Amino acid sequence: MSSTQSQQTIVVVGATGIQGSGIVRALLTSKSGAPWSVRALTQNPNSDKAQKLLSDYQTTDNRLRLVSGNVYDEASLRSAFEGAYGVFAMTSERHPGKRITEEEDLKHEIGAGRSIIAAAKECGVKHLVYSSLPDTVEASEGRFKRIHHMNNKHAVEQLARKELDGVTFLIPEDGVIHFCIPLPGDKKTQWTDPAHDLGAFTAKIFASGVSKTKGRTYLALGPRISPKGMAETFTRVTGKPAVVSPISFEEFGDLSSALVGPAFKEDAIEMMQWTAVAPDDKTCFGAFEMEAERAGEELGLKASSFEEWLIRSGWSGPGP
Repeated sequence: MSSTQSQQTIVVVGATGIQGSGIVRALLTSKSGAPWSVRALTQNPNSDKAQKLLSDYQTTDNRLRLVSGNVYDEASLRSAFEGAYGVFAMTSERHPGKRITEEEDLKHEIGAGRSIIAAAKECGVKHLVYSSLPDTVEASEGRFKRIHHMNNKHAVEQLARKELDGVTFLIPEDGVIHFCIPLPGDKKTQWTDPAHDLGAFTAKIFASGVSKTKGRTYLALGPRISPKGMAETFTRVTGKPAVVSPISFEEFGDLSSALVGPAFKEDAIEMMQWTAVAPDDKTCFGAFEMEAERAGEELGLKASSFEEWLIRSGWSGPGP
């Protein structure tokens, strides 16, 4: 690979997931700057999801390539990152093939972050963009200490700031918002389309260059909307009736832990308890002052509203 080509290569960690696939699409279709070549990192390039990604997004000049790698295997990351200009990285509270049974198990996410950062540093990656979340212990003034999946991402962010020079952070709204959530119907929170918005922000950050964006944190958060507002918007866009049916914190914890593992239950419960009482005069789980929402203006971007997502996605409710 020529030095010119290597300067245009971005590795996307978690490329077959919701965030990752959105990043791949946005980088390959970006009109800002020179065209990017993308290495889509996946544990199994032959999997159906990986092959579908390649089929869906391959360009006529073949700028998309699948590469094998595992965030818990630093050697595989070094191989994938070698010669690349940039890396988009995310870590997940879920561990493939491992059920999270103890709270200590959730620290696997920090281990994955360390591997990503170490490989990026050794390979001389010029620009790392990391999908982070805020420190909820600090934001809640110590009231909520067990929202581990958010605090672990923040810990990875702090390590990246210490070890790497060219690093930029994106913060999306955490998780998927449902109409059946344990929040008051009029409690407003941000909305994010993690595929479209994270992709647009990431492509623009790489195109803007590391000198302009390094050390910055951009909140990829759409306008605030309440559960009641979501239901009303859904009805207006789709013509289908919708209602807010709140569930308890306990029920939300049970649903979330079924996806990740038993140890995630208290994490999910505390996240929603804090969201329910987080100060309205701050943003992003009470971790940032309101002006932080305007950081995207320097990129010429704003995140999608819930209504824009509904129209773009065509979602009309869960299937039968």
